[in-house]
Amino acid sequence: MLQQIELPCQHPGELHLVQLTDTHISADVDATLAGVNTAETLLDVLAALKCGAAPDAVLLTGDLAETPSSAAYNRLAGMLRDLDAPVFCLPGNHDDPALMRRRLNRGKISTARFLTGGGWSVVLLNSHVPGEHGGELSATELARLDTALARADDKHADNKHVLVCLHHPPVSIDSPWMDAMALKNGAALFRVLDRHDSVRAVIWGHIHQEFSTSRNGVLLLGSPSTCVQFKPRATQAGIDNKPPGYRTLVLAEDGEIRTRVHWL
Repeated sequence: MLQQIELPCQHPGELHLVQLTDTHISADVDATLAGVNTAETLLDVLAALKCGAAPDAVLLTGDLAETPSSAAYNRLAGMLRDLDAPVFCLPGNHDDPALMRRRLNRGKISTARFLTGGGWSVVLLNSHVPGEHGGELSATELARLDTALARADDKHADNKHVLVCLHHPPVSIDSPWMDAMALKNGAALFRVLDRHDSVRAVIWGHIHQEFSTSRNGVLLLGSPSTCVQFKPRATQAGIDNKPPGYRTLVLAEDGEIRTRVHWL
């Protein structure tokens, strides 16, 4: 049985979402990633969000911690506390899903993974594989997705359009070193998606850069990190000079999507 969370829709006919990803927060307040203090850049992103209208929900799509610990997740929760929107978290390869569930279910922060509102369903998937940088969706995760999509396909459904979220990219981003750490069973994911007419977009993190393509009418979107970015189309790891970023999505009740990446 899917646990369903109903999102508060503050905008008539639209669901407004923000995607934050790859925050890489550490327990150590002085810790840096590639010379960048990830807590400071996240706070800068959160300050930018507060300058605009509050979204209906914020999605955190993995690698929330650099090294998972109670202290790191507690620190992240403290930074997110003042957001004027519910926050939903899914795990990345740097995370500990069980520890996330214990530490990131408080106040407005949740690890719930099936959201509805404004004519949309939002499905958050767990592609974490212990001890590996790459990802994979288990048979259980794929079955859960299939169930959610079947529910949206029902002609009597209130939420007929679906946004799928995970950490690892299910397609090549034309960057060999990053493609080696992608979703191992992207083909299995697409076999599930192709059985349904309700999917409008798939979004992910992990790649620390902006990416956009489409497949069979479904938008496929990768988003930049709130800290450092990786060079696109690179054969080996390299840091780009782009600033921290995040993505906004406006989901219309007719299935249209308007999305934009914002750079600080």
